Amino acid sequence: MRKWLSSMILTLLCLSGAGCVFAYSETDALVKSSETTAKQDGQAYLAGNPEDVAAVILHTNDVHVALEDNIGYDGLALYRKELEEQYDNVFLIDAGDAIQGAPIGAISNGAEVIEIMNILGYDLAVPGNHEFDFGMDELYDRSEELECGYTCVNFCMTGGKPVFRPWRILEAGELQIGFIGAVAPDTYTKSTIKDIVNESGEPMYDFLTDETGERLSAAIQKSIDEVREHGADYVIFVSHLGNNDSITAQFRCDPIVQKLSGLDMVIDGHSHERYARTVKDRTGKEIPIAQAGTRFQAIGQLTIYQDGHLEERLIEEVPEPENLAFETVLRGGKKCYVDPEMKEYLDEVADFYAFFMEQKIGFLSYDLLVRDKYGYDISRVGENGLCDLVADAFRAIGHSQTAFVNAGSIRNNLEAGDITYGSILNILPYSSDIVTVKVTGQMILDALEFGVAILPNISARFPQVSGITFHVNIEIPSSVKVDGRNQFVSVEGDRRVSDVKIGGKALDPEKEYTLTGNRFLLNGGDGYTMFKDATVLKTTTISDNEVVMKYIVENLDGVIPDTYREISGKRIIFTDSSGR
Repeated sequence: MRKWLSSMILTLLCLSGAGCVFAYSETDALVKSSETTAKQDGQAYLAGNPEDVAAVILHTNDVHVALEDNIGYDGLALYRKELEEQYDNVFLIDAGDAIQGAPIGAISNGAEVIEIMNILGYDLAVPGNHEFDFGMDELYDRSEELECGYTCVNFCMTGGKPVFRPWRILEAGELQIGFIGAVAPDTYTKSTIKDIVNESGEPMYDFLTDETGERLSAAIQKSIDEVREHGADYVIFVSHLGNNDSITAQFRCDPIVQKLSGLDMVIDGHSHERYARTVKDRTGKEIPIAQAGTRFQAIGQLTIYQDGHLEERLIEEVPEPENLAFETVLRGGKKCYVDPEMKEYLDEVADFYAFFMEQKIGFLSYDLLVRDKYGYDISRVGENGLCDLVADAFRAIGHSQTAFVNAGSIRNNLEAGDITYGSILNILPYSSDIVTVKVTGQMILDALEFGVAILPNISARFPQVSGITFHVNIEIPSSVKVDGRNQFVSVEGDRRVSDVKIGGKALDPEKEYTLTGNRFLLNGGDGYTMFKDATVLKTTTISDNEVVMKYIVENLDGVIPDTYREISGKRIIFTDSSGR
């Protein structure tokens, strides 16, 4: 088993409950309820009395290879079996970002997760922006391997033809349920897409971007109309769009839905939020919208009743089954019920990778955190020790004067103790190539200004640096101008960033410098368009995570020093208008 994967791994080694419940119908106002089950003749039902239920739709989003985190795929498997014991029509769908975000996903290019999704029997899936991380060839391979395939209206060839089917209908007895999928239009800048342009540098694909969101909403509306014409009784929009401040405003789920009519429900993803609420469409109709967080914090459950009303709830704990075999495990201090067969399979997957993942490369005597104990992304608002370590590794491999790291590329904490291959892959799961380029001082100034533009809000593009120091004054309103895809265009007023130094000397906007970063950022990822025309000096043959491993082993002799423990104000200095 997995023989196709072994050579790839060996190459690497050579380096050495319920909550948020609502019910909705066209004639009823929003109804909130804390009730999680209905009982009849002593039987606890998970989604109402079976004779009243037409279909149950479970939905996941932003799992990010969390095979056994929180509820886990084994908990999901058990819960689906419980539902199938009670109801005739139970569906399972995913709203994107399933295959990337942890070492097993990175090493297998997502194939391991696809196999798990097939075992679980997913009925529909939408690609998230991180489904594109391994390149187009791998995306096409994963879409072929995924038995239900991908559904997406706005991943198109440049002529406008969708690459995947834009919509599909699932049948629940005589009931027909239509689904329309969409991925974040700024996937260009939210993924490590490697081969999206041709040899002439022209884009081969179109995510229906513009400065208003009209192209995306028009394509979705067209699909709504088509799926209705094909007999759909209900139309559900499965969106990897999200709603928080880090997402380009016109591409957020709420403003897109506000341009549409004819939907019955929205299942959302991308922003890692947990909610079950409503948003008004263009006719003023309240449309239910739900998102289940990330890494199996919850499972979304939509129930369609025979009388036509919909009910959504977020399942935060899988209940103990009455008539099914199960196992009990402890996760995060909580008792969780899981399916024994799926748990055995997941354990087998973990064991297969464990030997490789547990190879020791160094030691750390303290925690290096990019998220605090509350889950807040501290690396996306200020200088960070783990990010400094990664940036230093990039600069060392590139023998360059400077290095840039977009904070969003570093996904997890590095905890005290032995440092292993697995722990480094865990913090840098995207395996992006490292590139050294020649840039002007002006490019660096623009990049820093763009990187801090939305402070104090968190941003994946926040610039972590090596070889550079600079001051930031967030009392100055940002004058950065961006285009419809949230990509840098220009700075049109006062700058927040000042006193920039490289190697201890004041930066010269006219001078050229060498800079190392991941290919994602230097190709314009997260909106850093100022680097796209930089002259490439060197491309490494190893990925970002391998670069960090090499740095720890060869430059730090396997021990991360205390210099990365206390970092505030060493490279990025926050000031106010008085200069303090």
